Amino acid sequence: MLKRAYPLLVLLLYCFCSYAWADDTAELSIKGGNSKLQTNVRAHLAVNDIDCNLSEPRLRSRLRGSDDKISAALRALGYYHGSWTLTKTKGPLKRSEKNALVSATKSLNPLKKDSTDTCWQLQLDLTPGPISKIATLDVRVEGDGESDPVFSDYLHALPVAVGDKLRHGDYEDIKKQISQRARNAGYFDGKFSEHSLEVNTDTNTAVIRIIYQSGPRYRFGAIEFGPSLLNDSLLQRYLPFQTDAPFEADKLITLQSNLVSSNYFASVSVDQDNPDPSNGTVATRINTTPKKQYETTAGIGASTDTGPRVSYGLKNRRVNADGDTYQITGQYSPVLSNLGYQYSQPGGKPLTDKTVWSTGVQQKDTDTSESTSYRAEVALISLTDGGWVQTLSLKFLRENFEIADVDNSSTLLMPGIAFARSKANDRRYPTKGWRINTAVRGALDGVVSDVSLAQAELDGKIILPFLGGRIISRGGLGLTALDDFLELPASLRFFAGGDNSVRGFAFESLGPENSDGDVEGGKHRLTGSIEYDHRVWGDFALAAFYDAGNAFDTSDFTFYSSAGVGLRWFSPIGPIRIDFGFPLKDGGFRFHLSMGPDL
Repeated sequence: MLKRAYPLLVLLLYCFCSYAWADDTAELSIKGGNSKLQTNVRAHLAVNDIDCNLSEPRLRSRLRGSDDKISAALRALGYYHGSWTLTKTKGPLKRSEKNALVSATKSLNPLKKDSTDTCWQLQLDLTPGPISKIATLDVRVEGDGESDPVFSDYLHALPVAVGDKLRHGDYEDIKKQISQRARNAGYFDGKFSEHSLEVNTDTNTAVIRIIYQSGPRYRFGAIEFGPSLLNDSLLQRYLPFQTDAPFEADKLITLQSNLVSSNYFASVSVDQDNPDPSNGTVATRINTTPKKQYETTAGIGASTDTGPRVSYGLKNRRVNADGDTYQITGQYSPVLSNLGYQYSQPGGKPLTDKTVWSTGVQQKDTDTSESTSYRAEVALISLTDGGWVQTLSLKFLRENFEIADVDNSSTLLMPGIAFARSKANDRRYPTKGWRINTAVRGALDGVVSDVSLAQAELDGKIILPFLGGRIISRGGLGLTALDDFLELPASLRFFAGGDNSVRGFAFESLGPENSDGDVEGGKHRLTGSIEYDHRVWGDFALAAFYDAGNAFDTSDFTFYSSAGVGLRWFSPIGPIRIDFGFPLKDGGFRFHLSMGPDL
């Protein structure tokens, strides 16, 4: 068997080595000069394609013009007095791996010629000489753009200065930057009236002179929308510019992004017409292709707070030409089920501002309470100048509830205001970021409501990198002032415990208790958590945490805490968390499963 395999092995090694030899090329060694200079010389000479078996006459022909290339490589980096010697010899291969293969093959095939053991060796001995430096740097923009920050900000922070080493690439980059800025800002008639780089080889100094005549700045002209199912009055509100505003190419990119983000269109094209020198304007044409009018969604999930759940949604993304939308959503789980309808109208800034009319019903059944609530609400949602999402709302709530064996019902009309903001360096796996949510609401007895109350909530979360992993800390505070606690609906009472509260305890199982030991919820809540997780393999991480807090009344606060460990999977659909929480006072443990983004 071995004898029959021997010729095949020889053939395979021979073919492999022949392929390896075919890839052998001349090697260039450079002595003298710094690494940047050597790299530039190698790039100009480009000897990597000289075959080892090339004949000497053909090699001389191949190297013809090398002096000019070396000189150009030196001058490009400011060296005008360089000297060099380029020699060529035939020497042994320096690739040890291939030499080993050659030796192995020769032992099997002694007829192989020795010529493959050698290759052309090129040696460049380089003396760069003194480097030229910039003695004069005159870079100006003249005309209408002279005082425009588009140019002045760049000219005040040029990448080179008088006294710097000369680099031809810096000179070309300055011209390129000025030309690009001119085109992007609408200086379409601009041109260089002077651009020169002069080197005095006697004094090794250079004079750079670049003068750009900007000409007039063009402005946005007519804005034309192609056929669309939406009114032009709505589409105009997505414009980041208006007719007669100074031209900015970036604004066209922003416009396209705005229209794509509107969720009305499958495709958007924004075309810039040729500049019109007769009136100094640039017309813009926008064409869109609509998305399908209806969108449906369905999903399944699970958590230990609510158990397994299924959800369904239907959205009409184009009720009318004004861009109104509606959506119907529903969710069922053993603990929390709801059905809702939401009608949205785009505002003055339709990407961030809207009016939302909503109504719905919700059923909730926990170990602590049971409730059925009906709501109707109108909300004005907008983005403030500071980056906060502001929600002004007026909510009607009718709730039937049972807590601690007491049945009751309440009706409330609550105006409210809420602010939310978040920031993260990566939405899928943030290593640095934060989130803040705050809300204030109230009701007045006799104004539709059965009870007077004022309630405020503040919740925050922060993520910071630490020792190759992450520290995740969150905290929450809720405060309530009211006349009659028994009239407070279950949905407005505070509880603690669960996947996103104090782990180790069941969902909403912590809070003030009545005389029979039944949890009836509290006026206030205070919770906090600190967690560390570290990736151990791919998209999996291990975590350790400590949670603490409770719901409470003004005169009664019982502090509960827990610690535990967990597993994280950063799946394509979002993070999935498995935790084991161990109450530090009562003993035992509780398993937690939850899903959802970190921020």
